[in-house]
Parts: sequence; structure tokens; C-alpha cells
Amino acid sequence: MNVFFILLILFPVISVILGIAGYAIFKNIIAAPAVVFFGSMIALFLVFNETFLIWVFGYTILALVSGVFVKAFNKKVN
Repeated sequence: MNVFFILLILFPVISVILGIAGYAIFKNIIAAPAVVFFGSMIALFLVFNETFLIWVFGYTILALVSGVFVKAFNKKVN
């Protein structure tokens, strides 16, 4: 599989889905970004090199932002 597809499409989509699902399941904004962060850190050491670290922070922020959007949407609906 192409590395650029993984970095630019697949991992961000997975981060957003985990951010949404993490808030829906745990009702906690921090749970899903923590899972994304630790999972990405494991991938950093096992699959990628140290330049992947910037992507780790980007995916974590993306999961956090998607969780915040879901929380705001739930608060607005309820």
C-alpha cells in the first residue's frame, strides 16, 4: 500500500472516526485522542521513523477536534 495514501488519507480518517466513537462511547474527550496518540507512537517505533512524530501530534489533534465537535453537537441537540 502506498505510504502517502496511508499518511494523508487513511490515518486521518481513522483518527476522526476514533475521535467521534471515543466520545460517543466514553463521554470523555481525552480517551480517544490518548488511544490515537499511543497507537501512533507504537507505529512510530515499529513501522515508521522519527519524522513520523509530527504526524502523531497531527492525528492526536485531529481526534481531539472531532471529539470536541461531537460534544458541541450533542450539547446543542440536547
